Amino acid sequence: MYEVKLDAFEGPLDLLLHLIQKYEIDIYDIPMKELTEQYLSYIHQMKILEINVASEYLVMASELLMIKSKLLLPTQPSDIDEFEDDPRDDLVKQLIEYQNYKEYAELLNLKKNDREQIFIKKPADLSKFEEMHDKRAPLDLDMTDLIIAYQRTKRRQRFNQPQHVTVNEDSYTIEMATTTIHKQLSQRKSYNFFETLPPNLTTNVLVTMFLAILEMMRLRQIDVFQQYQFGEITINRGVNYVSE
Repeated sequence: MYEVKLDAFEGPLDLLLHLIQKYEIDIYDIPMKELTEQYLSYIHQMKILEINVASEYLVMASELLMIKSKLLLPTQPSDIDEFEDDPRDDLVKQLIEYQNYKEYAELLNLKKNDREQIFIKKPADLSKFEEMHDKRAPLDLDMTDLIIAYQRTKRRQRFNQPQHVTVNEDSYTIEMATTTIHKQLSQRKSYNFFETLPPNLTTNVLVTMFLAILEMMRLRQIDVFQQYQFGEITINRGVNYVSE
């Protein structure tokens, strides 16, 4: 005989779900005879133990008996084939809805327990550390401040990037650069300065070529001429130029 305390359940639907799970009953095809007997046995045990049975349990007992009696009544033949509703449909619907609510309640209770394990510190009052000036007031900045800030940003950006340094042997000499300039002046009396320093030169060749130009200017072997500011720079033969 099945014995249980009333306090273990929150209502008749809770008790029915317990019985369905205990006896592995298909909730969509409930054998009303077995379920009603188990339910009434529970009510009977409550009376033996002299425990007041809530009225809602008795109402459910009467509903179970009514469903059971409808299933026992013979069906009447009809001239029109119509689909007859199963008397258990309303009960099944109530049980499924209650089961869903119960599962959701258990899920929320788990989240509540997890939330109780988290402790949050109240925000501290830091107003005394705030400056008393108007934050919306424009800052007194000039172009120099902006340029300095830009340069600092560029330096930080450069330092954050890996530095690649290539050390090459000095294979290009000033004598070789001087020979190149002489060769160009031997073909024509003057030429554009930037023809001697094309953009694809390495740093070593570029510096060496520039030093050679300065040395030949000092010796008056070449003259450097510019017609106007930021204009083209031309290299001409100087008074001491000697063709090689």
